[in-house]
Amino acid sequence: MLYLLFVSVILSNLLKAVHLFDYYEPTSERVNEEMVFEPVLTLTKNKEEAMSLKNINCENFTNYALNCTVEAALLYNSSRKTPPMPAKIGDWCRAIRHLTNCAIDWNADCKDVTESHFNEESIKGHMHVVDSVCDDEWFLSRYDELPICIEATADVWESCYTTFKTLVDELKNTTHEWTHFETHFYLCCARAQFRRCTLDSIFEIPTICTHEQAVTLQKFSVIVSEGDVFQKNIRPNVSFGDRLRPFIV
Repeated sequence: MLYLLFVSVILSNLLKAVHLFDYYEPTSERVNEEMVFEPVLTLTKNKEEAMSLKNINCENFTNYALNCTVEAALLYNSSRKTPPMPAKIGDWCRAIRHLTNCAIDWNADCKDVTESHFNEESIKGHMHVVDSVCDDEWFLSRYDELPICIEATADVWESCYTTFKTLVDELKNTTHEWTHFETHFYLCCARAQFRRCTLDSIFEIPTICTHEQAVTLQKFSVIVSEGDVFQKNIRPNVSFGDRLRPFIV
């Protein structure tokens, strides 16, 4: 129904640091064996039913989302939209896991009580980020080598991401039909432009970033863009104006 309004619940300082998910509301350190992470829950029916025991107050969605954001900010907070330094990647992952689980908990516990909800495609996108970054030891071992490269490219990378995130938020705010082909076409273009922007900036400074480091940082950029614009198993050969069936992970 058209009364579902896409809004952002993320506090401005956390939005600059953690790539979060979106929600609807009506009318409105390196990962290792010593780091114990809160596991990200899956979105299966059985898991959702299990989460119904959380006893969340479903009458105040905005307050719930704000509390989740504040709690995540205590885990990782930054004033910049840049890749986390290797020493802080563990905290960054904890924050994303916490926010994702908060969203899953609410959607499971309150789906029959209120129409306010976190967008499930955004949740899946951030679960993808967790899987591809936080749970990938091979990737993290290479990410450890990036502090100088991240610092050298931070300003340009941040500029690329700010432009990308602004465009994506505008596209999502202009329509309630995220399954509309035309919307996803422009979201896909925005994601491709961001990747090109980071690619050009990262590989333009070979004296600071080695080729291997540049490849790793660009892979991080790609994963982050997939988290913000999660498009999986889109039905091919759909004409403009048609609607797509729900995505499947």
